[in-house]
Formats: sequence, structure tokens, C-alpha cells
Amino acid sequence: MQGANSIIKSIWSVPKKPLAPGAWLWWFWLFFIHDENTKKTGKCRQIMILWSVKNDPDIKCNSLSITGAKNIVPNGENSILDGAAAAWYFDREKMHDDIVLERSEMLLDAHNCSLTAPGKTPSSFYLENGNFITKIKTRDIEFNLVSKKTDPHEAVGPVYGRLPIGPFEIEGTRLEILELSGTEKREGGKSTPIRGTSYFQKILLAAPPPQWYWGLYHFQDGSFATYMNVYIGRAALSANLFGEPNLKKPMLGFKEDIYVYHAPSKRFFEGHKLNVVPSKSTAPGCWEHSFTGGGEGFTVEGEAEGYAHSCWTFVKNIGVLPAKSTFKYNEYPSVLKKLQLNLSTGEKIILENGWGNMENSWGFII
Repeated sequence: MQGANSIIKSIWSVPKKPLAPGAWLWWFWLFFIHDENTKKTGKCRQIMILWSVKNDPDIKCNSLSITGAKNIVPNGENSILDGAAAAWYFDREKMHDDIVLERSEMLLDAHNCSLTAPGKTPSSFYLENGNFITKIKTRDIEFNLVSKKTDPHEAVGPVYGRLPIGPFEIEGTRLEILELSGTEKREGGKSTPIRGTSYFQKILLAAPPPQWYWGLYHFQDGSFATYMNVYIGRAALSANLFGEPNLKKPMLGFKEDIYVYHAPSKRFFEGHKLNVVPSKSTAPGCWEHSFTGGGEGFTVEGEAEGYAHSCWTFVKNIGVLPAKSTFKYNEYPSVLKKLQLNLSTGEKIILENGWGNMENSWGFII
């Protein structure tokens, strides 16, 4: 079993063997920037940034075409990641899509624990004095984001897992809840401090991307909740044979996970029974997730609502056929209005107004 320090070091590593055709490797941060009302309302500013490589000779993401990428290229003791950097920013009122979206030859330095993406909107991510530093420079604003682990509980992470599925595999590392500080500076202005929380994942997806419902939420007392419902269904045909989907409860799910960490009591609840029922939100283009589930000694129920939306649309050719496949990866800044844990002892734990993000995916890539 890897220790925490070893897992953290491995964040800045790449697979020893070449990526399988179609495989996807990414590093993903969510930053939740608080205002004076966040802990009461669950709403906040948010930034998502992702650095990725994908073993596809020709694929398009939103307005960016990526043709002939070499994905991972050895560079002495380091690696060049020939892929793309992408980010969005929700400023409390408006979603700013594609504040970063460009192909980049990113330098991954395993020894110094850093990933640097040069370009017109440069970004970087590195380890410094035990803290995770992320820098993003957009066209009119510069973020310096410092993520620090303040709760030593093992559930907070780093958590590493690997799931083989026949000839495919999914491998990932997560840091569930970190304390966020740092600054933001607008062009020609002064730096202003920011506070909040953050979340990180590094994922190797060596399989066709399925459809999923996902949510990650942080709470005022340091607790967190996350769920994942992966399924195969009619939504795979959305944006391909027909338009946008009417999302429903999955009929054929093959991965159901619910994790809740209750910080005040230092208890962690892990379950693998989960039902997510999506419905349209009152916010334009957004969704709600009602979910139930549980595990040994507990059941859980929750209601989450999105209030903003960003979408990454991936399009690629289907072999030599005169047709294309489309996959849409949708993210929604959201509030987990209420989460209730019912323990077999009769105890109930209620968490409210968690700030976070939910995801819906549909379509397919082959």
C-alpha cells in the first residue's frame, strides 16, 4: 500500500507504458471562492481548470481542434504532455466558458512536482512547502491559488484507486477537501485576497467514456459528500442520433458510490448503493439531483440543485466512416441543499447548504 507522500509524488507521474488508443489522462482542480454568504447559501464563485492528454489522432473540444497530438513525450527525466489546457470561471452571476482553451506542450517535472502549461493563457500547478499552488493567467485576470490540507483524516486524501473493467481500466487520485487561499488580480488593478475550499483529481480513463451523474460538496464544518452513478443508457445517443437528452434515473448502472465524511465526529461513511434521479432546475440549462443510497450501517438521501452551467463538447470521426461521434461533459456549480444520513443506531446526521459541483455526461466517443 502506498503512503500519503508517495501518492502525492505520483500525482506528477505518467504511466510507464504508452496510453492505449483512446485513453485519457487528466489533472483537474475545482476552486470554490467564498463570499460573506457562501456558508449560509451554498453559492460561490468557482473556477475549474483541467490539463489533459488523449490518445486520439484527431479530436475537437468546443472551438479547439487537436490534430496529430503526440500525447506523452519523454524529455530526459521529465515528460512533455502534448495536449490541452482548459478552464472556466463562474463569477457569481455569469459563467465564463473557455477562459483557458488551448493546445499546449505542457512540461511535467516529476522531481520538482510541477506541471506547467505555456501559451497565451499560461497556467501551472506545483507543490511548495506541502501546499498545492495553482496559477492561471487569463486575458484580464490572474489567479494565484493555494490549496492546503488542514484535516489529517485519511478520507480527505490523497486517496488512490484503480478499477479494472475487462480490457479497460480507470485509475485515479483524489484530494477531497482542501483549504483555499490566495489572490486574484485584474488587469491594471491590485491583488485581492480570496478564501474558500478546493478539490483535486488525477484520472486515467483507459476506456470509452460512459454516461454518469456526479456530485462533490463541501460543508461549513469541514465535512464533504461525493457521489458517482455511472451507467449505460439512451443518453449515449444524445447529441448524436437525437438532440439534448431528457435525463432520467439510470436503468443500467454499473458503478454506484456514495462517500460522506462527517468532520465533527471524524466518521467516514462509504456505500455502493446509489440511485440518482435528475430533473430540470429552475436555472436555465441546469439540473437537480435527488439521490438515495447507503452502505453498511447507514442510508443517505440528498437534494442538489445547479445554478450555472458549462459544457465541454468533444467531437471526433468514427474511423473511416463519414460520420462523427459527440460526447458532452456538463458541469454545474451547485448547492447540496440537504443531506441526511440515517444510521442503524437511530442517529441522524443532517448537513445543509453544501457548496460544490455536479456533472451530467451524455453522448459517446469511439
